Amino acid sequence: MPVTVSPDPIETLRAQSVTLPPPLADHLGPVLEALGPRIEQALRPYHVHLSPQPGGVGVKGDDTAVTLTVRMFEAIGEVQRSTGRLDLAAMLDAVADVVPNALKHDLAYRLTGINHPLRPMSLSQVAFMNAMLHADRSLIFGVGPTGTGKTHLAVAAGLSLLAEGRFKHLVITRPHVLMEGEVMTPALRAETGPDDQLTAVEDALHELIGHEALKRLMDSGQIEITPLGRMRGRTFNDSFIIVDEAQNMTVRKMRMVVTRIGRNARMVITGDHAQVDLPGDEPSGLAHLLGLVEGTDLALVHTFDRRQIIRNDLVARLETLYAGEETPGLRAAA
Repeated sequence: MPVTVSPDPIETLRAQSVTLPPPLADHLGPVLEALGPRIEQALRPYHVHLSPQPGGVGVKGDDTAVTLTVRMFEAIGEVQRSTGRLDLAAMLDAVADVVPNALKHDLAYRLTGINHPLRPMSLSQVAFMNAMLHADRSLIFGVGPTGTGKTHLAVAAGLSLLAEGRFKHLVITRPHVLMEGEVMTPALRAETGPDDQLTAVEDALHELIGHEALKRLMDSGQIEITPLGRMRGRTFNDSFIIVDEAQNMTVRKMRMVVTRIGRNARMVITGDHAQVDLPGDEPSGLAHLLGLVEGTDLALVHTFDRRQIIRNDLVARLETLYAGEETPGLRAAA
């Protein structure tokens, strides 16, 4: 899987020195050894490098990571001043509080067309949202476990860009998964009929803009929630296109969908490699396409992992158990 991409297309590299209280600066080596890995982990997918300097620490990395790291060391210094000692447990607590506070306030999005602020729940969500809002690529992937917020963020980004007038249409589709006991019909085979599996997309739209606004935008043709088969043969110009649950698309269907991208169009493809529900040994079109674009400049690929599941702590723990079991043919719930 291609994961060696910039975590955030709008990030710039920055370096900054942080002055620390003398007792802390004098014992910086042991402090960095204890806190450095925690700081780096807390800031992922952003990158930061820490180095001892006379009287303080040097911080270099992505702009967001540097800003948050400086706040962390300010909090660490305040702990040292207030306690008069090097209390590593209290310092770890101070470090842990910085990112959640930033997500609630400084990193919240005030998106055009959405009535309430969108507060990301992980830095990975921030990086993915920035890619969708600001990247100059026509193809963006958001891949990773269920519960990381991929679909919700993609819908929010599409609504905002539609309201800003950067695109004229928001088009959302996902493949139909044949459920146990469901009979394959010509309509399902073509995936052209009404599909209640698109309800999850409608739920996200209702939550973000409400029922009346959604109805108005759908009636005017600005928003289209469409079965996969209805994309065949069409060209989507001036459109923000979301392809959800893409791990359940065959190679042929994926090829059909990605070649629908027209002029001034952006396609966001989301999916979870661990939840492929294709029959038999049918290869996933998502994995195939990611392999094709790896090492090229055709797409931005943002990868979430289980540590970034925000739906519920229980979901994160269950996903870890399923991943460890790796039972052939096992399918987790969508």
